[in-house]
Amino acid sequence: MVAENGFEKGDRIVRLIHLLRMFQAAPAGLSTRQIADRIGVSQRSVQRDIGALEVELQVPFYSANGRWVVREEYWLRPIAFSLQEAIGLLLSARLMLRHADKADAHTAAAYEKLAAVLPEPLRQPLANAAFGLSAKPMNPTYSRVFGLLATAWAGRRQVDIRYQTAPEKARRIWPLFLEPGWFGHSCYLLAWDQAARAPRVFKVERILDARIRDERFESPKGFSVDEQLKSAWGIWGSSDPIEAELIFQSDVAARVRETIWHPSQVLEELSGGRLRMTLRIGHWLEIRHWVLGWGGSCEVVKPAELRRSVSDEVGKMANTYGLLAPAEFRRLVAEHEKLVGGVRARRQPREQRAG
Repeated sequence: MVAENGFEKGDRIVRLIHLLRMFQAAPAGLSTRQIADRIGVSQRSVQRDIGALEVELQVPFYSANGRWVVREEYWLRPIAFSLQEAIGLLLSARLMLRHADKADAHTAAAYEKLAAVLPEPLRQPLANAAFGLSAKPMNPTYSRVFGLLATAWAGRRQVDIRYQTAPEKARRIWPLFLEPGWFGHSCYLLAWDQAARAPRVFKVERILDARIRDERFESPKGFSVDEQLKSAWGIWGSSDPIEAELIFQSDVAARVRETIWHPSQVLEELSGGRLRMTLRIGHWLEIRHWVLGWGGSCEVVKPAELRRSVSDEVGKMANTYGLLAPAEFRRLVAEHEKLVGGVRARRQPREQRAG
């Protein structure tokens, strides 16, 4: 059954976004009767929805002259976009829609506002992206925690969190940055851990609870988010990055050349159409799944830990598909590594003489 204004009764998140837009269009506020008359629900339902906006989306309401008013500082000032800028935002909305695996009311509302001022060819795709974001499964804990972290980050307020790895322990942090992970549909918080006196990375989905404190903070002296993440393949940066060397076979070389996978990458053409990639990254573990995704068309030369980890995974796959028993696979790998090591040892003197 469909209610007035085309909203399904069960589509609660869309109704909340619509209600938030009504308040934005009425800076002097609205009474529960005005809202109830406009959207065709009871005043009790309106009160519940206002309560949901306060608790779940941290919308700051106050009451004045029988009306509910949203505090002025909650809204950002109007911004005008050129057509090209708007297309860029449309593409970002499409990426966000594909990346997100849970409902995001705030981002959906932002895209809805943008859609309202775009020309027709762009309006509907952006509105569809906004609706798609709001229609994804709800995760109330994540939405609440993310909203609190964003508020604390913008206001430079300290936060107490409880994390999945030690749920009984409260950790005092200074939120410094929120970074989406391009893998795993996740979002990460880069924060200063007050107890460890060092930056730490927290997966937002693993934060069980968050409480904003009154105390404020200043960014740690000498700390730079860009420097922290410069070597990261995803989110794990390092002041002492490691060097990785990969060999791509000719069947994927063209695809590898098409993309700048990491700012530090260097490509070198090899015989037979193969391609060598070297890069400096924060930790080899972040690149592991990407390497495995190339299958037999990518060989890890170094670091040794990554080569061994990929080799172990290939052995598990061989066992899963009934190709080789684990013990036999390990024996063959050991023989191969011994052979490869001998070839490299003989090659080095020739390369030095040639140089």
